[in-house]
Amino acid sequence: MSHKISRKTAGITHHIVQRGFDGGQCFSIEDDYLVYLECLKEEAERHRCQVHAYVLLPDRVHLLASSDTEHRLGAMMRNVCRRYVEYVNYVHQHNGTLWARRESSVVDSQQSLLACYRAIESYPVRSGIAESPTDYRWSSHNHHALGCDDMVTRDHPAYLALGKTGCERQAAYCESFRQPLDERLTGEIETSRAFGRAPAPVRVGDNVDWVAPQVQPRRGARPRTTSHATAAF
Repeated sequence: MSHKISRKTAGITHHIVQRGFDGGQCFSIEDDYLVYLECLKEEAERHRCQVHAYVLLPDRVHLLASSDTEHRLGAMMRNVCRRYVEYVNYVHQHNGTLWARRESSVVDSQQSLLACYRAIESYPVRSGIAESPTDYRWSSHNHHALGCDDMVTRDHPAYLALGKTGCERQAAYCESFRQPLDERLTGEIETSRAFGRAPAPVRVGDNVDWVAPQVQPRRGARPRTTSHATAAF
């Protein structure tokens, strides 16, 4: 279920990009996506962050998230990545670096924020893995466009401003997807440059360990987030 947040608590909003190391795959089976979302939900709540839009692709994650400080966002992402790496190492017997360096840029206007929503949620279509955003399960699109429950998404004031009721907001949001995306903008979003206040991207939680630790598979113990899936990663 989504929760609304006030304009006062929206805080600083970032577009966060987390790719697989050396272009490698991050998700391979359904449980992988579910575990990541569970970790994201729990760590967002723990660190008082809000995730407004997201897409999980096989080789990367895009998030639009906010908090009152960049430190909270950095701590949230570090814990999500650490917990997910533990799960992957245990379930898939993976050994090695899973994540590449994470980058973020500040989204500092309502117009840019809604454009970022669209760019993030249209990735599956642009990547050729879905015919429409509503066909792709692992994104926030069906919450924003159809009003579906979502355990991760929290409504940003910019989205709430689209209408007085949920139906009005969903209709306005769907209408925005009928307009073509600016290809220059989507190219900049791909490298997390589009919405930065300064020329270079802002790195969330700088001076921390960005690369997930190479945790060895743990014998006889389960990771914090459990799953009984078995497949080669």
